[in-house]
Amino acid sequence: MAAQGGHMELLQWAREQGAPWSEGTCAGAAGRGDLRILQWAREEGAPWDDTTCSKAADGGHLEVLKWAKEQAAPWDEHTCSRAAAGGHFGVLKWAREQGAPWDEETCSSA
Repeated sequence: MAAQGGHMELLQWAREQGAPWSEGTCAGAAGRGDLRILQWAREEGAPWDDTTCSKAADGGHLEVLKWAKEQAAPWDEHTCSRAAAGGHFGVLKWAREQGAPWDEETCSSA
């Protein structure tokens, strides 16, 4: 939750105290559009899953999504459906141009 709230100092302290990582750390930072925390978390070994990309798309955070994909972050059809649900056409268009999968949920979410 520290990453989702953008609390870098708290997150760093928690890690120094031995708090474990979860995929939610990267997803929370991406959903907030906080590239600084996302980059730091990945440098420190935080895991991620396809939720990182879908959260970035949901928030319309194209630069975060681009960085994540440059780092080989996984994605699934929820990246497109979350971009559509948020009305983030530029994000959806970019994701499809990069080969992001989609399904019927993209249209129903738009």
